Amino acid sequence: MDVDKPRMTLDGYYHWISVNGERYEMDVIIHRDGSVTERFEELSIPYKYGFHIPLSEAELDFLKQEKPKKVIIGCGYKGMMDLTLGAKEFMKSFDYVAKTTQDAIQIINEGKEQDFVAIMHVKC
Repeated sequence: MDVDKPRMTLDGYYHWISVNGERYEMDVIIHRDGSVTERFEELSIPYKYGFHIPLSEAELDFLKQEKPKKVIIGCGYKGMMDLTLGAKEFMKSFDYVAKTTQDAIQIINEGKEQDFVAIMHVKC
């Protein structure tokens, strides 16, 4: 499936992200078609340690259907969201980058990646 997604503009800081001018105060997924949905972090609660809920393979099954060329993971303002070992193993079949959310926003705003899915953690 080819994606003709208009260039996106993101902004964000601690506890919020703006996608094309729409503000979200929750973790989000930016899909290949440019739509934005809430991250299903409840699926990763069994992997929680302390206050932190990592990104687990339980949340990533949708990537098999979307088949993006790139997966961009924003791991939070301070980069505190880890990927579980299962998520890292799952992601081996994708070209992905996991950075702070600010760095992930910068990658998307540069516009070099057009066929991507982004998972953006904004809480920590």
